Amino acid sequence: MNFTKVQIQEIINNLLLEENGLNEILQMTLNAMMLSERSSFLTSEDQISNKGNGYRYAKALGFGHQLTLSVPRDRLGVFKPVILAIIKEQNQLIKELSFTLYSKGLTTYQIGEVLDKIYGKYYSKSSISSISQEYKTIMENWRIRALSSRYLCVYIDAIHIKVRRETVSSEAFYILLGLNEDFTREVIGIVNIPTESATGWEEVLKDLKNRGVKEINLIIADGLKGLDNSIHKIYPKAEHQKCVIHLIRNILNKVKPVHKAEVANELKQIFEVNNQSDTLELAMKRLTMFSSKWGKYYQHIEKLKDKEDIEYYFTYLNYNYKIRNMIYSAGKKTHYFLSFT
Repeated sequence: MNFTKVQIQEIINNLLLEENGLNEILQMTLNAMMLSERSSFLTSEDQISNKGNGYRYAKALGFGHQLTLSVPRDRLGVFKPVILAIIKEQNQLIKELSFTLYSKGLTTYQIGEVLDKIYGKYYSKSSISSISQEYKTIMENWRIRALSSRYLCVYIDAIHIKVRRETVSSEAFYILLGLNEDFTREVIGIVNIPTESATGWEEVLKDLKNRGVKEINLIIADGLKGLDNSIHKIYPKAEHQKCVIHLIRNILNKVKPVHKAEVANELKQIFEVNNQSDTLELAMKRLTMFSSKWGKYYQHIEKLKDKEDIEYYFTYLNYNYKIRNMIYSAGKKTHYFLSFT
């Protein structure tokens, strides 16, 4: 029986009035498209020996309901309907949304309710747990992947993230950003050390070595407890640049507002990263004068010149003045990079 276009339109209109009519039409349309695509595929010259071979079933999201599609198969198993790529992308988006919600602290039951409201399809607790486990596996494979044998420098800086344990609290996660010999950058590690110590940082650096990192020229980080000794032990040839930005910030945090602008300007003169003729000796003289001037007002500035690790803040002076601005601080580089990844 052949229907005119007007008759077909009337049938569709009547079907749309039914409770689940829109999904039924969508399901029939997708099935028809895939069947037509297989017919066209089997007529090509390189598929003369191939034939249709029944159907398999696939799930897709409709308008508030789940669709069951009949996916045409072929004997050789080479036919792949284009529509399946769209369905796969849709399922991937749902997985990404589930994982994002899970990372924000929602329970698997709450995530199921959110997906039910958005897509009209309820995901069980076990389904959400399975999706979360899939992402955990992907992250673990990334975390233990092999690394380059040499990095020009490694930046270490912290970001603070809310973590749910017994209660929700902010914890520091350290980003390790490596600069390759071709000047490309990559995140080579993200670590959480609840209690900073030499042992903790030693384990982090040992992990890099176990993953293939044989040499690091320069490690740039804030004054992380225990990191100095760990660097000398695991990568004895690596130099250590402590973050000047963090030092300046910590100094200014304890300075009265009336002195802050003047102190900040003098600190900028001490750490002249673009001065081609600057040396450690000249920089230390400026620091001593600064400490003597402001030490009578602030005890933390008076102790600055005698700080045991103070020379680590001037390691950048061992390098060409053209790149000193790139290596005197860790914070700006890691956050800039992460914002584009």
